[in-house]
Amino acid sequence: MTAPKDKQKLPQLSNMEKLGAITCSFALLLMAVFTFCELDYLTFNIFKRVLSGSYYVEATKIGAFLISGAFIALCLIYLMALRVLDKLTYKMVSKVTKIFSVIAFIGIACSLIMWPIINYQLDKHNYSYCFFYTGSNMFSSPVYVKDTKYCFKGSRSVKKELFAWFDEQEVAGVELTPLEVKQKIDALKEKKGTDW
Repeated sequence: MTAPKDKQKLPQLSNMEKLGAITCSFALLLMAVFTFCELDYLTFNIFKRVLSGSYYVEATKIGAFLISGAFIALCLIYLMALRVLDKLTYKMVSKVTKIFSVIAFIGIACSLIMWPIINYQLDKHNYSYCFFYTGSNMFSSPVYVKDTKYCFKGSRSVKKELFAWFDEQEVAGVELTPLEVKQKIDALKEKKGTDW
């Protein structure tokens, strides 16, 4: 007599398949750890920067979605561990699939809710979108500046160094003028050997 379908275990994996599952689990674990380590940057840091009057804000749109993805990665690791140990049943797969769906829905909903809140805070504190500081690929966070006078054309190649300098000036309590920012951009471009 065979067990009901939901109590049945999935077929055993070969050693190569087990190795693949372990490798995949390790990669998923790294992704989850990285996401949780960057939790502040992906969520609360945006609001902290806006409220403190930072020169720039990188307003990531996918923070909540990435966090939900990290939880899904942990669920997948759990499934793969059970699969490698030959303990996974069809019923467990069904339950974890439902959990995936709920987590994904929550992540999408949070992203859809969070983005208008971020935009509201940026508008409320008079931040302006800066095309020249925003990266060119579609996953780049849009960058907003507290005043359009801090946004300069031809500065994308030194954005990282410029933002580090902005952060240093904020810590020191220095109020920068647009001329100082432009001079710093030119100096960074010269040092880097680039003209764009």
